Amino acid sequence: MSQATTHRLGATAVTVHAPRNGQAPKRTFLLAHALGCDSSMWDALTHHLSADNRVVCYDQFGHGASDAPAGPYTMAQLADEAAAVIEGLQLGPVVWVGLSMGGMVGQELALRHPVKVSALVLANTAPHYPFEARQGWDTRIATIREQGLQAIVDMAMTRWFHDAFRAQHPEVVAHWRAKVLSCNAAAYTACCEAIRDVDTLERLHRIQVPALVIAGELDLGTPPAMARAIAGQIAGSQLVVLPEASHLSVLEQPQAFVQTVDAWLASL
Repeated sequence: MSQATTHRLGATAVTVHAPRNGQAPKRTFLLAHALGCDSSMWDALTHHLSADNRVVCYDQFGHGASDAPAGPYTMAQLADEAAAVIEGLQLGPVVWVGLSMGGMVGQELALRHPVKVSALVLANTAPHYPFEARQGWDTRIATIREQGLQAIVDMAMTRWFHDAFRAQHPEVVAHWRAKVLSCNAAAYTACCEAIRDVDTLERLHRIQVPALVIAGELDLGTPPAMARAIAGQIAGSQLVVLPEASHLSVLEQPQAFVQTVDAWLASL
């Protein structure tokens, strides 16, 4: 891994990886993880990109090494926190890479703070949830408040990883199952509230930077139709659907994910 420095900006824990080639960074990337994960979900991509780029990873509220401010949270609040990271570390405009919740934060960041984003990778994410799905989030929130994260973690694993992957890589599933259980439950539910209420679809046409939208062919939580909706609203965006990938596509198909990002970067 590249030379890394850690920072704390308010409640948020941030790690900055300098380019391993010792040169000035070609680009600066800011990577935002999914609900229930932490910045280590990006380890393989971070190593790849930090060959000649600066790569910054941070943990969302209540995840990883970050603190857990009292909720509820809104997506606007999470986007403002990301903007504070960019400003606090003087990163300049960043290439944002976000998956699931991280992709939702990226959409809102590009809308609220457009000068802070030079390009977007939005993976396995949503611009809006229909009524039935919002009810599903309410049920998940209520279940966690009554029974704890233990009550929902196995359901999460079935949505994060498809059947064949879970059978072939039980150690990976066990690792990420433990990550969910290590989250602050109150902050997790506060993040769920922000996700439930995400609503960018009618505003995405305002985004003027290059965007890569990645979907997983087998993703049930944020299916390819959601990715198509996002790509259809951002002028000039590129949509890629990864085969044999469900929700955590960067973990299930790491090589395909990296190759997709590399090919897109080469086109910029």
